[in-house]
Amino acid sequence: TGPPDPLNHQGSGDTAVGNIMGWDTSNQNQAILTGIIFSKGIKDPYVHNWFLGVQQQLAQKLSLEVNYVGTAGHKLFRAENVNRVPGSTLPTGVCDLDVFGRTVCSQRSANNPSGRRLNPNYGRLRVWQNVVNSNYHAMQISVKNASTHGLSLNGNYTWSHSIDGGSTWHSGATSSNGRAAGEGFTTDQTLPGLDRSNSIFDVRHKFGMSYVYELPWFKNSSGPVNWILGGWQLNGIVSHQSGAHWSPFCASAQSCDLNKDGERNDRPNSTLSSFTPTHDQQALGWGKAPGVSTGWCYTSGVIPGACPASIGGTAIFFGDGTTKASPGNLGRNTFVGPSFTGWDPSIFKNFKFTERVGLQFRYEVFNALNKVNFQLPGSNGAGHNNVKDLKFGQAGGTFNPRQMQFGLRLTF
Repeated sequence: TGPPDPLNHQGSGDTAVGNIMGWDTSNQNQAILTGIIFSKGIKDPYVHNWFLGVQQQLAQKLSLEVNYVGTAGHKLFRAENVNRVPGSTLPTGVCDLDVFGRTVCSQRSANNPSGRRLNPNYGRLRVWQNVVNSNYHAMQISVKNASTHGLSLNGNYTWSHSIDGGSTWHSGATSSNGRAAGEGFTTDQTLPGLDRSNSIFDVRHKFGMSYVYELPWFKNSSGPVNWILGGWQLNGIVSHQSGAHWSPFCASAQSCDLNKDGERNDRPNSTLSSFTPTHDQQALGWGKAPGVSTGWCYTSGVIPGACPASIGGTAIFFGDGTTKASPGNLGRNTFVGPSFTGWDPSIFKNFKFTERVGLQFRYEVFNALNKVNFQLPGSNGAGHNNVKDLKFGQAGGTFNPRQMQFGLRLTF
């Protein structure tokens, strides 16, 4: 890497490996973001899979299959900010005993007035590490009916649970719910276990059914009758799944940095351990719908129950003041997002020209019921998972409405 440059604090050794640095354009002597790989390097993540299943024929063309499926991921990537420590932004000279019995102390000094970084010459020192593990367990049930009188049916149900210490490798902004504590950087790098919980993509229940029905009308006829009335086929996929999981997020360094480590990625304190909102709350935000008697509020430095009576008097989220340095008590991804329901039917007309050449006309409909399927509150950059957002809890968008398409498929 050559000799260190005294003007940019790049140094030598670990901080120079790869020579990947992000510099503050307003101050070439200060790095705001880095991509660092320690000299020991990083390893390829690996996965263990296991499976146990049974199959049983229930009737001549009807079968049942039940499977247990397990997966464990090891040494998954995380880009951790190591230039921080809990309690560092406490007032100068102040130490605090946090909820884990640790004594954490301010890092403020004449050379580090904000205390936000252990090394004030740098911003976020983002180090790539193999530190995340995951596991997935599922029961999968499948019922299959082979074609009987032109009708084929397949039904599938999955109950599953996915757990990890972080579902995104780089930044919470890359997850389906936007930024959230534990997605990307840990909530507290000295206690990574605080983030072990439901994966951002954890969906507990999923049902799907597919069908194909070849209409028997004029199936064996020929000529114009077959061309017009024969060869029709009805198909479809019906699906329903429970919601993915998500975390409320507190993005204000001034009032939401509960563990006082200088990062704006804390989960707040909460009087709820989990919450599944109604359809109206997903559409309008919690407590925003007319006539709703309960809701939420965010207050800093108060105890539960201090919210206005107009939204039910229940403090779902609250801060803990300005002098304490303890992480919020809300677990990662404990809230359940919107469910999803879909029906995608189609009609095919098959033409047979020769033994090897055929043509298929296709009319397909997606979300035929035109059901409004909401996305997570933090999706698409909406930021409605931020507890200080005025539309907190509101869906960040919707999936596609009803769509139709026509097509021709030539086979030969």
